[in-house]
Amino acid sequence: MLVVGDGLTGIETVTEIAETRPGLSVALVARGELGAPLSIGARGHLRQACDRLGITVVEHTEVEAVEAARVLCADGTALASDATVWTAGFAVSRIAAASGLEVTENGRIVVDRTMRSLSHPNVYAVGDSAYAVGDNGRPLPMSCASAGYTGMQATAAIVERLTGRTVPNTKLEYLGNHISLGRRDGILQMVDDEGQAKPKYVGGWKAARIKAAILRMSLWTTSHPTFGLPRRKHRLAAASHASVDKAPRVAA
Repeated sequence: MLVVGDGLTGIETVTEIAETRPGLSVALVARGELGAPLSIGARGHLRQACDRLGITVVEHTEVEAVEAARVLCADGTALASDATVWTAGFAVSRIAAASGLEVTENGRIVVDRTMRSLSHPNVYAVGDSAYAVGDNGRPLPMSCASAGYTGMQATAAIVERLTGRTVPNTKLEYLGNHISLGRRDGILQMVDDEGQAKPKYVGGWKAARIKAAILRMSLWTTSHPTFGLPRRKHRLAAASHASVDKAPRVAA
């Protein structure tokens, strides 16, 4: 089988499949160099993991079409595949653009520092749907590593505006990514203020255990959705323009 796309989703998918199905022939198709955004050491660790798991890596290859039993590449070659998993790139729902919100070329909602739509102030956007600028002056990437910060900022903004208080600026940053390489291996790659990978990284079982702890925490917070939310200690503040039709809305 083939996994198309060498982003974090593609890497985690192909290593998970290869580890759980050791008798399966698995390949990863990468448009560029495998793990290009990672540091040199982390790239080497990733290649060793692919070799250990028996993953065939096809680099510098662009896929043009996926058929039932093969994948057609831009250079004219065809790669046999009984099953193909597509993980190439992010896509944003078209609903924001269709509703008249100001969006970027790829459909992300343009927001201010508090995650409020620039064109529709009663709409808030968080996560991958939001085009937000981080504390370093750069747009936050579409990643779970930065999405949580946008959610916290939007929550704080909505609560404080509803209670007539000053809206605080919470952190908006992108620190790096955790990559699973199966259940017993992983990579923790931090980035600098320019979004570039730092030379040092954490790999192996330690990175895998940290990633597992993060996932357990995520599952727990999903089942406890109000954990960490600010408790309202002030009455709702009446606004002259407030109405039922203008209540804040959040897009994720």
